[in-house]
Amino acid sequence: MNMASLNISSASASATAEVEPAANIHADTIQRFLASEQIKQKRERIANRAMAIGFGIFVLIAWAIATEGGFVHALIIPSPVDTIEATVRVVGSSSFWPNVWVTVQEILWAFALGLGGGALLGVSVAMFASVRATLYPYLVAIQAPPKIVLAPIFVTWFGFDQASKIAIGVVMSFFPMFLNTLTGISSVDPNAIKLMKSLTAGRWKTFRYLLLPNALPIMMAGVKLCWTLAVLGVIVGEFVGASAGIGYLIYAMNFQLDIAGVFSLIILLSLFTLFVYQLIEWLEGKIVFWKQL
Repeated sequence: MNMASLNISSASASATAEVEPAANIHADTIQRFLASEQIKQKRERIANRAMAIGFGIFVLIAWAIATEGGFVHALIIPSPVDTIEATVRVVGSSSFWPNVWVTVQEILWAFALGLGGGALLGVSVAMFASVRATLYPYLVAIQAPPKIVLAPIFVTWFGFDQASKIAIGVVMSFFPMFLNTLTGISSVDPNAIKLMKSLTAGRWKTFRYLLLPNALPIMMAGVKLCWTLAVLGVIVGEFVGASAGIGYLIYAMNFQLDIAGVFSLIILLSLFTLFVYQLIEWLEGKIVFWKQL
């Protein structure tokens, strides 16, 4: 018996000794694969940034050649040098920052209200049949006319102050958020919803643990579109009628034929919009972290 037990123990020890190297080899293979994937992703990011920078340099060179070479008149497109000089002049003026603050407030309010209203109504329409039957046809009908035609009406209703600019920004940014929220929640597999019901999960738990995680990737796309349209709506509102703001400055400089100043304001506004857009994408990576798995 002792001999048999000894043989069994030695056989089991040798089997364990064989399994351990195999497991180590498997773990090393996984580690090498993950390391190679990280290196590959890093190279792709560097290559993408290099291509973006290269394209930007190409555009600047083409812009300089077209303007400095006399192919395009300065009243149509100013040269890069004139635009840089105008940017320094515009940013250094006493009226620039107060007008920037007015526009930033309008954009943030329009974005927040469009985002909140679109998400809230999207959830309501997706989860409650009565709300969908009542409101959905009207929400779609509101999107039929071009939103720019509403700007003069909002100026008449709310005046030349910030309220009219916020209103047009909300109207332009609301529907993408609403539609993306509705699409994200409605795209959940019906069998998954039935499974949650079979587990006695209520409406709130189903929304929290199933519907919302499924909808978040699509909703974040709506957030980014909501941001860009909020900026567009506010600037359009300032074009139609305003006494302050970036749109007001662009309109005034264009009237004075200060085209270089107009270009500088457009570039600054684009950089601001792009910065916040990149911030939203960074937040998307933190919130919808499972997309990267």
